[in-house]
Amino acid sequence: MQSSPPDTVTRGLWELSDAPSIEWMFKTSADPEVIGSVAWMLPTVEWTRELHIATVCPPLLSAFRTCFHGGFQLSVSARQLALACGRALHHIACDETIQKLNSSNDNDQHFDWDSLELWSAWHDIALPWGLKACRTSFDLYATTQDENHENQARTALRLAIVTGCPGFLKPNDVTLIWDGVFDWNNANRVPKDFDWLVDFLVHFRTFDARNFDAMADALLALSAMQGLGSPEKRDNYLDTIIFSMEADKPSRLRHAALRAVFDARLQLVEIADDKEGDSEFREQLLTDLPSALLTMTKLVAPQLSAHDSDAIFNPGREYFYLQLIFTLAKQSDWRDQLEKAGHIDRCVVLLDHVINLKDSSTGLSEPVKTHPYYLAGTLIRLDASGSYRSSCFADKISELEWWKLLKGAWSAMWWNDLYREDELLEALPGIVTYTLESLETETAKYDSKSLIRMVDRIYEALKDEEAEPGIISAVKSVKDRLDSGGS
Repeated sequence: MQSSPPDTVTRGLWELSDAPSIEWMFKTSADPEVIGSVAWMLPTVEWTRELHIATVCPPLLSAFRTCFHGGFQLSVSARQLALACGRALHHIACDETIQKLNSSNDNDQHFDWDSLELWSAWHDIALPWGLKACRTSFDLYATTQDENHENQARTALRLAIVTGCPGFLKPNDVTLIWDGVFDWNNANRVPKDFDWLVDFLVHFRTFDARNFDAMADALLALSAMQGLGSPEKRDNYLDTIIFSMEADKPSRLRHAALRAVFDARLQLVEIADDKEGDSEFREQLLTDLPSALLTMTKLVAPQLSAHDSDAIFNPGREYFYLQLIFTLAKQSDWRDQLEKAGHIDRCVVLLDHVINLKDSSTGLSEPVKTHPYYLAGTLIRLDASGSYRSSCFADKISELEWWKLLKGAWSAMWWNDLYREDELLEALPGIVTYTLESLETETAKYDSKSLIRMVDRIYEALKDEEAEPGIISAVKSVKDRLDSGGS
């Protein structure tokens, strides 16, 4: 790991590491080696009003892009220059002092990317480098208790996390939670490789060192684990996740915890299925996590804006929540605990928002979102009766609401190619059963034609994909009913 500039940098440059000197060097030199050396220094410089983003960012971004002009397999020198310039650009975007000293318009116009390929190449370099820098500093803190090392570890992790999406985003940008990519190219990693990061997370939960931003960063990084960690650490990890979902915690922390659990969802099902494993941990997981998840999704205060991260319906949060519950509900023990914790009522609350889903930026309907499929599949899995007419939903969901939800589920399946995903096809027979029942109602009688083309397309697509005969046959039963007039 290189946390300082290359050896080729002269000591003289480091003696000029104040704001006026930095400004002067950016204005007078286009030499990539000089730009790279100044870039290594920039995060240590006290920013002043005399140091302008408009002066600093263009040469940094130009040098950064130059590193990738020869392709995405970088030489050692190009890699060092990319790390120096990219680290400096992220620092400028993240540092609160810099943001306060520069207008928002000035901030936004200097951070752009040429392509997703460029971001992907940068991400593959910067994320593992930042995590390694974080681990080195945190290990030093553990042995020395020097707070400087603690701060360096926290900063290194933050600068790693902000590489999770294209662009130079601020750490609190919700895009990082819902769209961030935090895995890296190393197929040989095992859960124990993440133990140090779980220790980091737990450390910043302790009262004396408590830092919710550092915890959220760690949870996002730990989402790459796609599980609950090694047997030695998973108790602490689960406890901290549940702590992070409490109603009085900041939304960024609660949502980062949701992201971590979402990425671990397949292992959660495996643990519940493994009745021969650690029974105490399994019991804690099944008992405590459903209640914590419900708390995490609930409204904690009156909302002033539909864009608020804690709004009653947050499309990003609900996408992860519904897909998580959808997966868990296919396992009987999870299903029982989710129902006991109150997740059916939570899904009913979301129903009106899902069937009337609109793009918050345009106000236009967005029928191609996947939310309806996950919500329909989840409600059907949580219904032990197998029929909405005799189920616990009878006094909670009207025939019209069911019909709109089921139409949305079929639409979501087609427009998002969900028929190509085996896990999602597992829920299709239930959706077929409910659709056939719904087609018998007065509500559907005058609207069934709106479903014909969608079901026809899905039926043909499933045949092209050579789906299981039982799935194709189930969809054909809906197709035949619709072709005969829906009654």
